[in-house]
Order: sequence, then structure tokens, then C-alpha cells
Amino acid sequence: MTAHVADESVVDLALGGGSAQARAHAGSCETCARRVQEARAALELARGASVPEPSPLYWDALRSGVSRRIAEDKPRTSGWAILLPLSAAAALVAVLWGGPATRPPTVEPTLPGWSALPAAEEDEGLRVLEGLALASGGGFGEWDEASGLGAYLAGLTDDETQALAERLRNGGRGGES
Repeated sequence: MTAHVADESVVDLALGGGSAQARAHAGSCETCARRVQEARAALELARGASVPEPSPLYWDALRSGVSRRIAEDKPRTSGWAILLPLSAAAALVAVLWGGPATRPPTVEPTLPGWSALPAAEEDEGLRVLEGLALASGGGFGEWDEASGLGAYLAGLTDDETQALAERLRNGGRGGES
């Protein structure tokens, strides 16, 4: 079994042309024969349609509109169109007349400094530790995890911890105790 006739060949067959193989297939295949007949009917319909000629005013308006658009679309030269070739020429002159060849100084690549810790002025934890050190008399040595301030802090809920942190950020001002 051969493939159906292509759309382009259907139009050719409807006009009376097409290859011998396409004509033979359309003669034996009901689907392709129907498509060729539909194409013939469409061509007859298009031939029989009357399309009125536009008035002379239409053609005059079209001509003047196209002329106006062409006049409006004049090629514009910008400053860049002149500046670009001039700068290229200047660069070429600079390269050719640059004097004795000198090597540019070599610069050793350096890596930027990086720390996993935030800067001291941005570290809120340092202020908390500073406040705790002041509250304990300047040292952490006497703190015992099982008792005292350490046990108190360990027993705080999340809301209480957030409230304490906010109060410490505000320098101990504001809020209820």
C-alpha cells in the first residue's frame, strides 16, 4: 500500500496535472479521490467569485500613504555612526604609534579576605555575651550548668528566649520584666 497523496499534489491533480503515480493512487484510493474532488470544487468556487475592483480613490490613497511612509522613514544618522569609526581609527593609531613596546606590570592574583564569623560590629551574639559577663561580675568561671544563670537560660521557652534577646538588643530598656 502506498502513502496517500500529499496536499500539494492534491491541488496539482485538481488542476489536471500531477505525477502519474499520484494520478494512479488517486484513482484507486477513495480518500484521495474525495480530496481531489473537494479541491476541484474549491477551485471552481474561487473562479466563480466576483471580486469588485477597488475605486480609483483607493489606489490614490494607497499611493500617497506609501509615499508619506517612505518620506517619514528616511535613514537617520546618529552620532554613534560617526563616532564609532573615528574611535576605531584612533585606537589603531594608538596601537601602531604607541612607542616602544613595554610589558604591562604583572599583578599577583589575590583572594579577598573571608571569615565565617560576622564582623564584630554586626555580631549580636557578642553583645549578649558582653551583657552576661557584666551580670556575672566579669567572668564566666563561676557559672555552673546545673545551677545559676546557665540553668535559668536553659529552662527558658522559645518565646521567653526571644523576649530576652530583644531586651538585650535594646540595651535592657523597655518591655516588661
